[in-house]
Amino acid sequence: MRDKVILGVTLSIVLLLSLVIYGVVDTQRAPTTRAADLEVAVRAGKHLYAQYCVQCHGPLGEGCIGPALNRSTWRPQTPDGATNPDFDDASEDFMRLVIERGRISNQPGQQMPPWGIEENGPLNDQEIEDLIAFIQYGDWGAVLEDAPSATGLNEALPAYPGFTDPNQLARVKQLMLSKGCLNCHALGKGGGRIGADLTDVGSRRTAEWLRKWIEDPKSVPAAERGPNLFLVGPTATVPAPGGVSEPSGSPTPTVQAFPMYTTYMPTIPLTDEELDLLVDYLSKARTTTR
Repeated sequence: MRDKVILGVTLSIVLLLSLVIYGVVDTQRAPTTRAADLEVAVRAGKHLYAQYCVQCHGPLGEGCIGPALNRSTWRPQTPDGATNPDFDDASEDFMRLVIERGRISNQPGQQMPPWGIEENGPLNDQEIEDLIAFIQYGDWGAVLEDAPSATGLNEALPAYPGFTDPNQLARVKQLMLSKGCLNCHALGKGGGRIGADLTDVGSRRTAEWLRKWIEDPKSVPAAERGPNLFLVGPTATVPAPGGVSEPSGSPTPTVQAFPMYTTYMPTIPLTDEELDLLVDYLSKARTTTR
């Protein structure tokens, strides 16, 4: 009987020690596991961002059609890995809601679509969490590693009212190919998906704005870009031939609710003739009536 008691006590002590050791090991392993899981999520989120988001929010998250996402207040950590004292605790829920349900835009013909699968979008819950993880922790400089290549570069450019001459269209196409414009921008059936789609750019940008942007995109102030713009107010259109509306005057900024940062787009050397040709064509690129 005494031997059984000693054996029972010994086994209990061994079991208790095993549980303590397991708990210590598991506690030490937990941060490593969380870090590995986060790394996987950030990598998946980067790919999703490059596939679905870069065209509107920019390859650096700097903002384009949509606002900037590379905001310091949306990053839980500072660049050196410390806790970010300026982190906005509400930003994660805000991002999740907007990604799931989409958001309207002040720009004609522009609206962030709903991406959540319950809203008939392509992203499931895990993919949305991965995307948020990338926005919070990812390396914006690595986005282009996953960006899709341009397609349909042999397709003809669309003709628009006031710009239908085949010879002119061919000149614009050759110019945009030679300067690399179509490697980043879609136009009609061809082009890239790194920069904004230009198929309807004339409905939201005036010739004056386009000239300033193409000449030196990095010099255009944040207040003159992005979703904070109306084209001289919400009804700023005048009748145009063919029933298509065109912008009247220069874009006028509304309240700057969302940030826009320096664009990724470089300054492309152009002659005055080449600049005139591009501005003439793009200012007539209108498919939206508003």
